[in-house]
Amino acid sequence: MLQFDGIVACICEGASEQAIMELLLENNILVFDEILDDKIIRTRSAKNFENEYLRKGFKQKITILRILDSRNENFKLSKLYEKKFR
Repeated sequence: MLQFDGIVACICEGASEQAIMELLLENNILVFDEILDDKIIRTRSAKNFENEYLRKGFKQKITILRILDSRNENFKLSKLYEKKFR
């Protein structure tokens, strides 16, 4: 079992990655204290992710866990957010 403390933003690139993550979570192989927005997020754009999810006030750091199969993906948070998240 692998466990993450605090809030985790789980971002999956595609349907296959999402299906695998859902299986891991449902079978308690992967455990999150709290998942951001109570769902697996499907976005490739850091800007869209910032606009939709990070404009909320958080009292603790959020772990961003990105699941993808492409090494060429570019996901860079803006300077406003890059130090607030791990």
